[in-house]
Order: sequence, then C-alpha cells, then structure tokens
Amino acid sequence: MAQQIVTGADAINQAFKEEMRRDKRVVMWGEDLISMGGSKTTEGIFEEFGPNRILDTPIVEDAIVGMAVGAACVGLRPVAHLMAAGFMPIALDQVFAKLGSNFQEWRQRGPVPVVIFATVSTGAGGTGGDHSLSPEALLIHSPGLKVVMPATAYDAKGLLKSSIRDDYPVVFLAHRAIFFEKQSIPTEEYLVPLGKADVKRPGKDVTIVSYSAMLIKALKAAEQLSKEGIDAEVVDLRTLVPLDIETVVQSVNKTRRLIIANEAYKRGGVAGEITLRFIEAAPDLVKSLKSPITRVAAPNIALPHGAALQRQIVPQADDIVKAVKKIV
Repeated sequence: MAQQIVTGADAINQAFKEEMRRDKRVVMWGEDLISMGGSKTTEGIFEEFGPNRILDTPIVEDAIVGMAVGAACVGLRPVAHLMAAGFMPIALDQVFAKLGSNFQEWRQRGPVPVVIFATVSTGAGGTGGDHSLSPEALLIHSPGLKVVMPATAYDAKGLLKSSIRDDYPVVFLAHRAIFFEKQSIPTEEYLVPLGKADVKRPGKDVTIVSYSAMLIKALKAAEQLSKEGIDAEVVDLRTLVPLDIETVVQSVNKTRRLIIANEAYKRGGVAGEITLRFIEAAPDLVKSLKSPITRVAAPNIALPHGAALQRQIVPQADDIVKAVKKIV
C-alpha cells in the first residue's frame, strides 16, 4: 500500500475534503473558516466547496451547535467548527443537553449526524484557560455523545472520517500538538473504527493508558524507562466514548500494574472514570495488582497564559516516569 508523510493537520484536512467529496450532505460552518483563510486543518476547503457548504459564523458557539442540530434533523451531515475546545462550555447547553440527548428526549426518528470539531491547546500554546481547556470530562457525562481524541496523524484521519459517517453526535477534539507531528499514512482511503483502543507500544512491566497529546508524552516516557530496564506497555484509548476497557484489561492482565495519564484536571477527570470501569470489568484482576492504580493528571489550578507556565501545571513525560518508578 502506497504511503505518504503528513502532519496531523494535513491528515485532518484530507479527511474533511475526502468526506465532503464523497457525500454532498456534509457541510461545515464555524469561526474563521473563510474570513481568516481557515486554519491548517481547513485550508483550501472553502475554495473547493464554496459558500453553499462552507459558512463563516459569528463567534457565538451555542448558535453554531444549535444550527448543526437543526440541520442534522432535516438530513444534512454538519460539522460544527468551534476552533478552541475551551469555548465548549459556552455552548454546553446545546452540546450537552440538546445534542447529547435530543434524539432520546424528542424521540427523533432517524440519525442526528453532527460532528463538533474543536482544537485542544492544553500545554501547547500557553493561551490561558479560555483557549487551552481540555473539556473531555464534561463531555463524557452527556448521555448521547461520542467523544474522540486522537494522538497520531493516522488515527486523526481515520477517526474523523468514521465520525463524519456516524449517524449520531460525535465531539472530535484534536490536540494542537499533533498538528505538527509527522507520520506515514496510506494514500488510499481507510477508516479507524470508533471505540477500539490501540496498543502503541507493547511491554510487560506496567501499563500506561492515555490518549490525545498525553499519549505522545507516554511514549517518550516509555522510551526513557526502557533505558532503565522498565518495559512499559502504552495503550492509546483513541475514543473515550465508546470506551474500549477490554483492551486495557488485557494489557493489565499481563503487566499487573496500571497508570492512567491525561493532561486535563485530576479531580472529576477521565482517569477516575477509567479506573472504575476497569474495576467493574475485572474485579478479580484488581485483587492481583502489584501496586495501586495511579493517576497522572493536572492539579485543579487555572491554566495561566504563557507556555512555560502551563508546562509547569500540565503533566509531562518526566511526571509519568516518576509515577512508574514509584510503583515498579
């Protein structure tokens, strides 16, 4: 199979264009798609697909999502482009309540195929809490949303194409850090299924479970640990809803140690949900663990402006290394 070297941003751009060419019902509207020339992920899309399918909107996130909900109910397949994931709370009623539960509450017949696309910049840009927030813990609490957070260019493209084709709402959070990471991906079309984790690095001593940009740090930590004789297995969840807890159980069954790492806040975070899901799925395995389940996450401190300051709050590869050494 022929290959191409792309960045994460290129891979996302390809996915948008391929799906819009494949299905004329796919439309996109949001902030700065036309007036500012779009972002790296949407570059050239307006020029190809025009004003009937690509629309600039005011900076009113709840209206952007509300428009998408209505459009999906009458047969379109909209992508609502919110730019920063930190803007998600502004639209939380539309995202969490209306989009997340309307097809259940209203007994909506047929699909509600909305994709909300937003960029996470936690620890990557130093733009403060309003732009840098990673809101996945809020989103996974909603009854009707799927939540996707890729860590590689390959997964970003395949998961985004699957998200656009899904008949029900998906929130797709792409981390800015992966936009510049290069990877070889197929030139032919491919899909990555939602709800299937991936073992990015096999190992036997400890399982590190992560997703999004924290997965990149987990792989760096695993390489550093290997030089010290510790063989870490790294599991990329890829999607938080649906959550593939079976792959986590299979890995921990081998290593007997579990660390869950994410960039977002620790209190009330995704790591706690993963921990309990693991306990529920494998109660006997929990009894045989060699150490307590450990979380690596950010303290509940408001994210400051300035990349250097954010790096002191958001966990880094060294923090994972320290956590592993503590239990191995």
